[in-house]
Amino acid sequence: MKKISVLLALFLSLSVWSQNFKIGLTLAPTINFNKVQHKVDGKWVTDPDGSGGLGWKGGLLADYQFADNYYLHSGLLIHSKAFDTNDIDMSVTTLEVPLALKLRSKEVTDNVHITGFFGGTFDVNVAAKLKSAGSEVDAMSMINNFGMSFMAGAGAEYDLDFGSIGLGLSYHLGFTNISASETTKLLPKHLAIDLVFYF
Repeated sequence: MKKISVLLALFLSLSVWSQNFKIGLTLAPTINFNKVQHKVDGKWVTDPDGSGGLGWKGGLLADYQFADNYYLHSGLLIHSKAFDTNDIDMSVTTLEVPLALKLRSKEVTDNVHITGFFGGTFDVNVAAKLKSAGSEVDAMSMINNFGMSFMAGAGAEYDLDFGSIGLGLSYHLGFTNISASETTKLLPKHLAIDLVFYF
């Protein structure tokens, strides 16, 4: 908790220090659809059903404008996601630190800008629960602590007198295996409906 407080304080101090920074709050429902592979006779076989479930993410964003219409996009997000199959019902909580290049167009109509971004996230899995027979057990031993993902998205922002609001859609593809098992690969993927308020 102390580390999160320090990061939040750093983002806020940077916004005061430079007018090129924009700080934002985001809340996004997510749809998880994950690629699952099992090792069978020494070969990786993809589970046709995969795994999925609904989730949500939210947190703080920071955009640094380094040129006209170009921004360095980062932040600190908490993502609660589901990995549900016929065999398991698991929830994982992840701290995500995005790092991306963001493009923001000039006005396309009154106060409206088109946006797009691509980059990656550094992921830290901080909690995992496995649901079985009506009870929950800790499942951190079943997953890896760290991961990385690719992300890309697009949307629009509407300027207000006291900030701006944004709405968009983003796709996130995990590069690294969440499962700690040597016989299972679980590559996370999700779509997010991104709602952002910059102030």
